[in-house]
Amino acid sequence: MPKLINNIYHLVINRKKISAFILCVLLLAGYYSYNKLNGTTAETKYVLATAMKTTIVSSMSGTGQVSVSNQVDIKPKVSGDVLYVGVVNGQTMKSGSFIAQLNSSDAQRAVRDAQINLENSQITLQKLQLSQRTDIPKLQDAITNAENNIKQGYEDGYNKISAAFLDLPSITDGIRGILYDNKVGDSWTSNIDAYMNMSSSYGRDNLRPLQLRSETDYDTAKASYDISFSNYRNTSRSASTDTINTLINQTLETVQALAQAAKSEQNMLDILVTDLKVYSPGRSISTQITTYQNDISNYIGKLNSHISNLTSIRNSLETNAQTLKNANISLSNARLSNPLDLSSQENAVKQKEATLQDAKDNLANYLIRAPFDGIIAKLNIKKGDSISSGTSIVTYIAKQRIAEISLNEIDIANIKLDQRVTLSFDAISNLTITGEVLDIDALGTVNQGVVTYTVKIGFDTQDDRVKPGMSVSAAIITDVKSDVISIPSSAIKTNSSGSYVEIPTDNNEAKQIIAGTTNNTGTTLNTPPRQWAVQVGITNDTSTEIINGLSEGDIIITRTITGTASKTTTTTINSLIPGAGGGTTSGNANFRAIQTGR
Repeated sequence: MPKLINNIYHLVINRKKISAFILCVLLLAGYYSYNKLNGTTAETKYVLATAMKTTIVSSMSGTGQVSVSNQVDIKPKVSGDVLYVGVVNGQTMKSGSFIAQLNSSDAQRAVRDAQINLENSQITLQKLQLSQRTDIPKLQDAITNAENNIKQGYEDGYNKISAAFLDLPSITDGIRGILYDNKVGDSWTSNIDAYMNMSSSYGRDNLRPLQLRSETDYDTAKASYDISFSNYRNTSRSASTDTINTLINQTLETVQALAQAAKSEQNMLDILVTDLKVYSPGRSISTQITTYQNDISNYIGKLNSHISNLTSIRNSLETNAQTLKNANISLSNARLSNPLDLSSQENAVKQKEATLQDAKDNLANYLIRAPFDGIIAKLNIKKGDSISSGTSIVTYIAKQRIAEISLNEIDIANIKLDQRVTLSFDAISNLTITGEVLDIDALGTVNQGVVTYTVKIGFDTQDDRVKPGMSVSAAIITDVKSDVISIPSSAIKTNSSGSYVEIPTDNNEAKQIIAGTTNNTGTTLNTPPRQWAVQVGITNDTSTEIINGLSEGDIIITRTITGTASKTTTTTINSLIPGAGGGTTSGNANFRAIQTGR
C-alpha cells in the first residue's frame, strides 16, 4: 500500500501542469454546484417613500436639574414711617399683594398740586383751541370787510369827484370873473385894472402884490382844473381802482388850488374895500365888489367841503388798504403760528400729565407690594419704624420652579430667549410641562477643555410634585416650519457636491409599485436608481425639509436591501441627525453593509 501511494505522488509531481488544470476545473465545478444547490443568486430591493408637505419641528435637547428662582430683598424706593404691616414670616403671597404701607402725606400733596397744574394747562389749551377756531374766521371777515370797504370807497370816491365837478366849472369861472370881467369899472376896463384905479396911491402899493398873487394862483388852479376835468370826463365809474385813485388825488389838488386862488382874491378885495373906506370915505363901494366878496365866501365854503370829502375818501382808502394788508399778514401768520402755538400748549399739557403720573407713581411706591408669587422668608420691619429708600424690609423667595440645563458651545448658538420648551421628569412619569427660555449664560464654563452654557427655563405651570433638585429633560424648540416639502431623514445622502437622494429611474414604475406596497420589506426595480441633488433645510429625528430639488408627490428611496434567499443585508441612508444610527438588519445570518451610489 505505501508503495502505491508513493507511485501516485511521483506521478503527480511529474505531471504538475496537468494536475493544476484538473484541480481548477474541480474547484469551479464545485463552486457552481454549491451555488446552484443553495440558491445564491443576489437580489437588491428598495424601500420607497413619497415627498409630502408637513410641519417640521426642530428642537435641541438637554438635561439638568430643577431649581427655584433666587431670593430677592424687597426695598422701598421712598423713605418714610411705617404705618402698617400686613404680612408675617412664612406667609404665601400672590403677585401684587399688599405687604406694608409708609406715610405718604407729602406724596399725596404732590399729586394734588400736579392735578391742579394739569387742569390749568388743559383750560389754557381749550382757550387756545377756541381762540384759534375763531381767530382765522375773524381775520377772514376782516379781509372781506376791508375789500368791501375799499370797493365801496372807490365808488364813494367817484361820487365825490362827480359832486366836485358839478361845482368846479362855475367856481373856476367865478374866480376868473373876479379878475378879468369888466363889471366893476367901465365896460372896456377889466376888473383887475378897475381895482387899481379905484384905490388910493397908498392902497395901490398894498394892492399890487395881492393882484399878482391872485393872478398866479388862478393860473395854477386853472391849469390843474383843465387837466383833472379832462381826466374826469375820460374816466368811467367802472375804471380801475388805480385810475380812480389817481383821479381822486388830481381832483383834490385842483380843489385845493382853486381854494387857494379864491383865498388870494378874497384877500385882494378885502384890502381894496379897506383902502376905500379909509382913504375915500365919501365914495360908495360898488355893489359888484360886495357881490364878489359874497361869491368868494360861497366858493371857499364849497371848495373846503369838497376838500374835506375828497381827503376823507383818500384817507379811508389808505386806511382800508392798510387794514387789508395787515389782515392778510395776520391771517398768514395765524396759519403758520397757530399749529405751533397749539403744539406748544399740547406739549405743556403732556408735560403736566407726565408730572401727575410721576407723582402718582411715587405715591404708589409708599404701598409695598409683592413683586411676584412667593413666600415671606424674613420680615425686617414693624409698625412705627422709620425706614430709608433702599433698605431691605423683606426677604422674599419665589415659588416658581425653573429648570437649569447645560448645552455645549455648538448647541447654544441655536438657543434664544423666549423659545418654547417641553420638559419631562424622570421621577414623575407621564408629566410634561411647557415653558420658555428665560436666561442664557453670557459666559460659558470650561471643564476639561469643554465649554458649557447654562440655560434657565421657566415653567408655564407649577406642579407641587416637581421638587428642587429633580432631574429634568428639556426639548427646546429652535425652529418650526409649516407646509414644507419633507422626506424621511434616512433618505438624505451626501458627497463632495452636497446633499442628494436616490430616485427611481422609471417614475411610472415606482408609482405603480408604491401604490401596491403594504409593508417595509422593499421591492425590486427594473432599472437601477439614480442620484438627484437636493437642498435641505431644517431637520429633526425623523424628517428633513427639502428647500429645492423635490416636489410634493415625488418618489424617493429611503432604504436599500441587498441579500440572498438565506441571508439579507439592509442598508439605510446616512441620516442628517447627529448621532443617529446608520442601518437596521433582519435575518439570522451574517450581514454586510452596502452603500450604493457613493
